[in-house]
Amino acid sequence: MAWSVGEKKVEPKRMGPNKVVEMRASANSTAAEAKPGKERDLAGGMEMLELDFLLGVVEDTRNDDKNDVTMRKLGFNELLRRAKQNQIDSTALTVYAVNQGNLYGRDIQCEAMKELTKRTTHKR
Repeated sequence: MAWSVGEKKVEPKRMGPNKVVEMRASANSTAAEAKPGKERDLAGGMEMLELDFLLGVVEDTRNDDKNDVTMRKLGFNELLRRAKQNQIDSTALTVYAVNQGNLYGRDIQCEAMKELTKRTTHKR
């Protein structure tokens, strides 16, 4: 865009360094403060996903794409939160336990090893 000599460039106003703008209700505020008369589900999200979908994401370990790995990590952590890691296929758990390329991190690797250990222990 060409500026004519008489036109003045308008700069957006900048906020001072000490000003804080709250975008949403903070974690410390109650649900009543956030929206009067209604309960807000601030924890909503992953629990809306069905178990079969999460298992499908976690057990499909063929691709090492960054987004796929991130989705598998999120799905695995959600299964841990739900205490449903016993539903994961042993072949997939082996991939997480070996953790070739350090894609999944030590926490997931450890949990996968724990689950595989439970499956292989001898009951007397």
